[in-house]
Amino acid sequence: MTLPPVLFVIIQSGALANGGISSISQIIARLEKHRPIILTDKETGQVGEWRRSGIEVHVLPQAATSGLARNPLRAARSYWRYARAIAHLVRASGAKVIHANDPGAMQLSIFPAKLTGAKVAFNIRDTIDPGRRPPRARYRALFAAADHVFYLTQDMADRWAKIAANAKSAFSVTYSVVDPDIFPASTSYAGHEPPIVLLSGLISAKKGQLEFLREVSPVLAAHGISTWIAGDFDPSRNAYMARCAEAAAPLGEMAQFLGYRSDIPQLMARSAVVAIPSRYEGLVRAMIEAMSCQRPVVSFDVCSAREILEDRSGGAGTVVMHGDYPAMAEAILRYCRDPGLAAAAGQKGRSTAGKLFEPGAVVSRYEDVYRVLGSGA
Repeated sequence: MTLPPVLFVIIQSGALANGGISSISQIIARLEKHRPIILTDKETGQVGEWRRSGIEVHVLPQAATSGLARNPLRAARSYWRYARAIAHLVRASGAKVIHANDPGAMQLSIFPAKLTGAKVAFNIRDTIDPGRRPPRARYRALFAAADHVFYLTQDMADRWAKIAANAKSAFSVTYSVVDPDIFPASTSYAGHEPPIVLLSGLISAKKGQLEFLREVSPVLAAHGISTWIAGDFDPSRNAYMARCAEAAAPLGEMAQFLGYRSDIPQLMARSAVVAIPSRYEGLVRAMIEAMSCQRPVVSFDVCSAREILEDRSGGAGTVVMHGDYPAMAEAILRYCRDPGLAAAAGQKGRSTAGKLFEPGAVVSRYEDVYRVLGSGA
């Protein structure tokens, strides 16, 4: 039996620590009723993994997502090249559905979708920087062109609806996948001294590692608690990373940069708490991975945090007001001082992860949408 194809248009940042790419890769790897075809813009390790698993992958560099203002000619050429490539792949494969994995991919997919009659499923994975004026007209146009929008949480859908009135015209709330075998429960971090707080993800201003190092890590260090930061780290080439390194220097071994790591489950097993000090987010992958690993999470009140850590789990962690670093430090200290409290939060997180992020159920919901879109219903 030949499975109906779905064309995934995926734009990569180039960073190894990339929650969005990790999330969609886990969906693609588990598709049972559809055959994935991927069009992406960079040759990366992830592309190699896709190919090794037998997935058809096409790589086409692009400059469109850097913006028309920076280099209009290059951007225009990218739009044209992607339009031709997407249209060709849709017609050659018979795909009736295009999955655009982020706003940039969505913009590249609109014209060829209209040209070929393919339906477009638009995956929203983030929210807007609160310090930036929302580009309302752009997103109204993107949502208008989408045949279905995948949101990762209800909170995310509600926040986007405040930016664009048509954001919830045709949508579903479909959580990310976390494989419980890859991120197994670990009931205790006993024996690992000093206690460790883990920050996992891309090191960038959005993620707030710098302020954490300045405001929270010194308080934790005074109580014998180390800060570990996992994610791409090259301070010689990145000004933000250099500032993070400078902020961490006075803490000595109590603050460590681990670089990109492929052993995040093992790092979480060694950690007492996973911290989310981000300025803004969609659904933080480190948060839901920590829940699967039975680790308490302390997070700022970014998108999805209260829905997941409070409303859906009943207390898989603690959510504090954004920018309240003393409250974040105190919440981390409470979990480190009270193993019973940490264990209770971890158990709630593990139980919730098994319900919300179970791979089979999540992938089934994606495939249901592809089936409906492909049938023209």
